[in-house]
Amino acid sequence: MGRPREFDNDDVLTALQDVFWEHGYEGASYADIMKATGLKKGSLYAAFGDKRSLYLHALAKYDKGNVSDGVAMLRNEGLTGSERISALMQSLVDAAETKRGRWGCLLCNAAVDQAPFDAPTEKVVQASLQRMRDAIAVALKDTKAADKSELIWTAYFGGRVIIKSGGTKTVLKAIQGQTLALL
Repeated sequence: MGRPREFDNDDVLTALQDVFWEHGYEGASYADIMKATGLKKGSLYAAFGDKRSLYLHALAKYDKGNVSDGVAMLRNEGLTGSERISALMQSLVDAAETKRGRWGCLLCNAAVDQAPFDAPTEKVVQASLQRMRDAIAVALKDTKAADKSELIWTAYFGGRVIIKSGGTKTVLKAIQGQTLALL
């Protein structure tokens, strides 16, 4: 009989998410992963599998937290559609000067870095992107920009990439203002 796990699964998944979010798949070393999680390589393999599996677990954690939070906000019927899109775009402005904001969006990073080369990653990324796309369309349905969901979806994710590349709060406020002018 194996020893029981002596770690909090959610804490380890958060640590994995953060390592891959900050460093990317290729840039994340096992030394980084072991330091962040406090687990040895053998324990990581036993609990989560190889590096690719660790990465997929990190993406799933990001989807469960960050993406699901965004989707829930965009589907919140207690707010008008305009208020929901305004909150979405404000999240870009707020992220522009934070440490995690400068890491970009793990989903965007994975879309560029790994999805073109790895079918399981592509599947996870596409599913998460579609959830956000659908939620944006729901938020817009009763606004004058109901037919602009693709444009707003692109502006949002483009904003996430701009933040990672050093875009300032001023740039993000311009994107926010132009997007909200559509509503």
